[in-house]
Amino acid sequence: MKTLAYLPLTAPLTAPLTVMASLTFASPLAANDDPAKEWLTTEQIAADLAIAEDAYSRIHPGYTRYASEAEMRAQWQTILDEARGSGGMTSGDFYLSVTLALTNIRCDHTKAELPDAMREGRAGQPLYMPFRWELVEARGVIEIAGEGTGLARGDEILSIDGRALADVVDQVAKYIPVDGFTEWARRGEIAASTEVMGGGVDHFGALLWDVPATATLEVRRVDGTLETVEAPRIDYAQWLAIGREAGRARNFKDAVRFERVGENAAILSVDTFVNYRTPVDPQELYQPLFNALRDEGRDTLILDLRRNGGGSTDASIGLVANLVPDERRFMREFRVATIDHSPWEGMIGTWDQTALNPDPRGFIANADGSYTLRDGIMEDTGTVSPTDIAFDGKLIILTSSNNSSGSTNILAHLADRPNTVTVGEKTGGSAEGPTAGVIFFLTLPESDMRLRIPMFRQWNNTASFEEGMGVTPQVNVAMTFDAYLEGRDPALEKAIELAGSSQRTAMR
Repeated sequence: MKTLAYLPLTAPLTAPLTVMASLTFASPLAANDDPAKEWLTTEQIAADLAIAEDAYSRIHPGYTRYASEAEMRAQWQTILDEARGSGGMTSGDFYLSVTLALTNIRCDHTKAELPDAMREGRAGQPLYMPFRWELVEARGVIEIAGEGTGLARGDEILSIDGRALADVVDQVAKYIPVDGFTEWARRGEIAASTEVMGGGVDHFGALLWDVPATATLEVRRVDGTLETVEAPRIDYAQWLAIGREAGRARNFKDAVRFERVGENAAILSVDTFVNYRTPVDPQELYQPLFNALRDEGRDTLILDLRRNGGGSTDASIGLVANLVPDERRFMREFRVATIDHSPWEGMIGTWDQTALNPDPRGFIANADGSYTLRDGIMEDTGTVSPTDIAFDGKLIILTSSNNSSGSTNILAHLADRPNTVTVGEKTGGSAEGPTAGVIFFLTLPESDMRLRIPMFRQWNNTASFEEGMGVTPQVNVAMTFDAYLEGRDPALEKAIELAGSSQRTAMR
């Protein structure tokens, strides 16, 4: 079985990304036209829950990694008891309840997707804020404002539709899964996410509250004045277009940047390892940059992975091969809970069809009933050999709470590298190793909800780790609200200080 460890977790949404010259606004769906209001009977919910619990308990290799079997049993039972008490549940409420239950597994790759009818029902609906924003020191700040909104970069969001932003964030944050106990990693998913339709506030808010077509925002301007702004919401395609205009890289081929810093240092930024939509040979991007480091005698490299959540194995291991001094294993072990997926035939699928019926000869049976993948079948379990131009100088790595999955694996691995220092924020993900790799998609027959179940539990080949945590940087430097408004980057400033350089010139 040959797979890539960090392929897309779901098919990309197909909403058009065309930037519209003038925004048009539809009316939100009437309740009787809203698929989220479709009623599911207690019997339907009980049937779907039985399938979900059975599949997760038997397929998910980290089902009881952080929660006990009894604790997860209680989560499923709570949903069923609520349905029995009400004679059923709406499709939207069932989705929220299952989503909340799955967060107890504490796996960023374990989540529920909107049923097709609910996702399609959102198409063209004004459910999304007409701007991009971030949480900085628990304060919401506008990053990019849509035209005609009356908003500007740096405006602080105090309330949305009469709800204090802190209350809005608290209510949606609990639906966002994280690995282990990295609660801070939810921050980046609340405002914007590729995992749900919009950020957590837009995605879950449309199910938690009635969402008017025009949002009423209380904001604090940069000069300190308070204003109330009426901002018409936009649809998902228009929301995506705002991010596209900002130049956010969705593919590895567009995500690699190189800057010279002074005479002796450089900055290499890799914003994503996603290399499956428009694949390229990673070394075609890396080799010219590492050649430049060698040829110019630069002995310090600042590696900026702060926007990187993971992606494809070839792009991530390709980077490691240019940074390690000697041969080493990347992963110690890949383990699955079962290789028999026949009980869910017709309901379960994935992008790698061989994973549904894997060859038993590729696994070693363990005493606890699990199976370990034999070495060499997946690229991750092989040996990483340094390239001929591998950088052996001082490495300064920038980290953030956006790091998870594959990028945290890289950080955990490179933290053991000699002459290396990490700077920034605590990451998400798991330094020990996530439950990830191939993702199964289980469609529940009554609700049409699709659930993600990772196939593998992975063990990183690292010298040490904090249980349930990502990577804690050696030098803690977080973004502050004031620095954000001033357009400063404290972590990068610290890295440049450590590099002993100042002047910067860019190179693609």
